[in-house]
Amino acid sequence: MSSPAVHLIQGFGSIAFLFPFVEESAVVFGLSVILIDIDHVIQYTEDTKSLNPRGFFIYFNFIEHNLFRKIIDEDYFCINIFHTIECYLLLLFFANSFPVFYYVLGGFLFHHLFDQINMIKKKIPFVRAFSILEYYMRKKNKITSMREILKKEQVNAAEFPNIATWVTKWGMEEACLQGE
Repeated sequence: MSSPAVHLIQGFGSIAFLFPFVEESAVVFGLSVILIDIDHVIQYTEDTKSLNPRGFFIYFNFIEHNLFRKIIDEDYFCINIFHTIECYLLLLFFANSFPVFYYVLGGFLFHHLFDQINMIKKKIPFVRAFSILEYYMRKKNKITSMREILKKEQVNAAEFPNIATWVTKWGMEEACLQGE
């Protein structure tokens, strides 16, 4: 859960550092560091039924803002499919036949390591499932969607002046917006 700019720097920095050693495979590694986050688009689209990129950033900024203010940290739980052990095992399986997948796996793990360090620093190390199985076992009694976040009394939507517009665009009008 680092910023996109951080991952871009990590990805392109990886390419520059690794290229003298592994040549074109460095590009695969570096792009994997960046493209693993496509699963965040899946999460956003599944929750909001929207593909609007501006809404994507509002969505995640709103969630992270409430996480860091400790309003939903104990209750919030999400899954990002490319950040799971099952995805890593699948990549390892494919790498046995197509070695380029070792670089994809390396890029994914490099990215995930920095995400996890960032979440530990912010004292939210367990808001993302490490496994698909874990997600389905732990999601009961957890907040897993924007609708559920918006219903929390402590959430202050006033700090996001255009959130009401996005809530309408996402079809979540029934959610209770506090602080408006």
